[in-house]
Amino acid sequence: MWQVSNKIWIITTAPLLLVGVGMIVYGTMVSPEALTDDGYPLNTFLYMMGGAFILFPLLGALGVSYYYKRINDRETFLMNDGIKGEAEILSREQTGTYINEQPQVKFNLLITTPMDTYELEHKEIVNLLDMGSIPVGKKVPVMVHPDNPKDIILML
Repeated sequence: MWQVSNKIWIITTAPLLLVGVGMIVYGTMVSPEALTDDGYPLNTFLYMMGGAFILFPLLGALGVSYYYKRINDRETFLMNDGIKGEAEILSREQTGTYINEQPQVKFNLLITTPMDTYELEHKEIVNLLDMGSIPVGKKVPVMVHPDNPKDIILML
């Protein structure tokens, strides 16, 4: 399951929120006659920038948490309500993409479920240390979405 540490949220958003609050507070203390270099009122500029420094990090944090929630909900659904099956690895090759220094691998699989047998191409991030334990021909447990047979989770 994907999780983001609470420390990461605090480290990334708290400084921006503090800057935003500081700009709004400073905007209340600035003389109404003060202007920016472009001739606009300085307090209005500080209010808008302070609001942006507060709004955008919060929207970003909400967006990232929503994204990870969707991934976790999908994995939880497949683990609880998915169809158990078996996947035979017909071929595997690295795609050249690395995420967190772990390779993405393209698998050609022969999926066997109680209802159907079919071939599927599936890409997944695999721990580099586990690459040797996933030879061609190995049979791996798999969970298949009941309504979309292309949506699977390999139980590596």
